[in-house]
Amino acid sequence: MDTIDEEIIDALVVNGRASLTELGALVNLSVPAVKRRISRLERDGVIRAYTAVIDEAARGHTTEALIELFCSERVEKSDIIALLAPMAEVRMAFTVAGGSDAVLLVRTDDPERLEQLLIELRRSKVVIRTRTQLLLTRLVTR
Repeated sequence: MDTIDEEIIDALVVNGRASLTELGALVNLSVPAVKRRISRLERDGVIRAYTAVIDEAARGHTTEALIELFCSERVEKSDIIALLAPMAEVRMAFTVAGGSDAVLLVRTDDPERLEQLLIELRRSKVVIRTRTQLLLTRLVTR
């Protein structure tokens, strides 16, 4: 990858629907040259997908939280994945270094559903306890 590839990627992050003409004008390349670069970036797995950024609040998902999971000592990543698979409200999950074993980003329709989700997590044999932080204001999104 070179600086032109980086500029194309940065432009696509801002606007995934940018035309090849727009991208070409931005990086001073012809449309076919931009197309070849994007095709190579896709083939190499640098660009994995194109997606829409959705306003979750507009869809009614107004409660957002980070949930730390503290798990039993013998838990495997696959156990956590299996626990979370049916929980559509879990938007992202990460294993982490530190006190907890995993951190979840969840979005629910309301605090009551968040509470139900916490109960479900705590009832599992995988989770010993949870710690939750309710998110208030998103300051930066990239």
